[in-house]
Amino acid sequence: MNASLVAFALGVTMFAAAAADGEPPASPEIAAALQPYFDQYKLAGAIGVVADRTGRIHYRNLMGYSDVEAKRPIREDDVFWVASMTKMFAGASIMMLVDEGKVSLDDPVSKFIPQLGRWMVVEEKDPSHVLLKPPVRPVTIRHILSHTSGLTGMSELQQAIGSDRTPLQARALSSVTGPLQWQPGDKYAYGNQGMNIAARIVEIVGGMPYEQFLQARFFDPLGMSETTFWPSEQQVARLVGAYGPSKDKTGYARGGIGFLTKPLSDREHRYPEAGGGLFSTTHDILRYGLMLANDGELDGRRYLSHEAMNELRKEQTGTTKVNYSLGYHLRNGMFGHDGAYGTDLSVDPKTGMVAVFMVQCTSGDQWAARDLFLKTAAQVFPK
Repeated sequence: MNASLVAFALGVTMFAAAAADGEPPASPEIAAALQPYFDQYKLAGAIGVVADRTGRIHYRNLMGYSDVEAKRPIREDDVFWVASMTKMFAGASIMMLVDEGKVSLDDPVSKFIPQLGRWMVVEEKDPSHVLLKPPVRPVTIRHILSHTSGLTGMSELQQAIGSDRTPLQARALSSVTGPLQWQPGDKYAYGNQGMNIAARIVEIVGGMPYEQFLQARFFDPLGMSETTFWPSEQQVARLVGAYGPSKDKTGYARGGIGFLTKPLSDREHRYPEAGGGLFSTTHDILRYGLMLANDGELDGRRYLSHEAMNELRKEQTGTTKVNYSLGYHLRNGMFGHDGAYGTDLSVDPKTGMVAVFMVQCTSGDQWAARDLFLKTAAQVFPK
């Protein structure tokens, strides 16, 4: 049986089982929309969940395999590298400290890391020379969270020895060698350096390591028990394989997570990568999405104020007008974030829809699949 038939059969079986035992059904519309991606070996496995802000799951689609070679069907307790979805927590952590009056979005980052006051900006550049000048305005926390600081995507230190091989303190300090590629606020360029600097500020102001802050302020109270920078061996065993089509397009080719250092469970030599280092599950991402959908509150506990949530829901890139906030993408009236292999959380503040798309795709087709999932989810979501 080929991959497309397997995916369809799994979807039909799960739909029937859900209908029989009262569990949320699969959406036939979502299954039909995604089916061509399985037919062409662009997706090997995917989970799509459509819920409302009360936590009721209206549709749950599980299609394909988490391990093609072992023929293991994808399961809801599978673990995913959520990559850049990690950025959401940097933005939320800073806004939590804003709520507490400990930082302001327009504070210069040098207020907390004085060495970063020595940044210079590229004024002229050609093969024979580079002219540097001081910035005309300070780099602020708003700049680093909205990718408008002028920083390149990764620091020279990360490029040389690995994205997760140095503590946040060293990573933040190393960014001063930059230099900034343009004046702060003038342009938008997506990257991870700003998120790691923001995470270091959280450590300084919050008085604890960044991973402890996330654990105490978000993961533990939200019940996100599987979200971590260091998946255990047991979690790695449930890690969904990353696949794309083989060269001849008649099967799957397996990829890996080259961005992070192995073994993933190594807490001695690996450190939090605030721009893309987290692993999580469908359940955990949904829990976080429900908090966002409820304006920063869930189960009687408030995490972020209404004012903080307003900052996360609005465009923050200044004159560049890119649809990006403070560690959150803005798309078709929804906000959230995606990850390199296609995982995505999108929340619609108006309708209350929370859409979670979990996939590990290496072919570049994950974005079109994600967009189609979200479009279909919005269509089937009860009005």
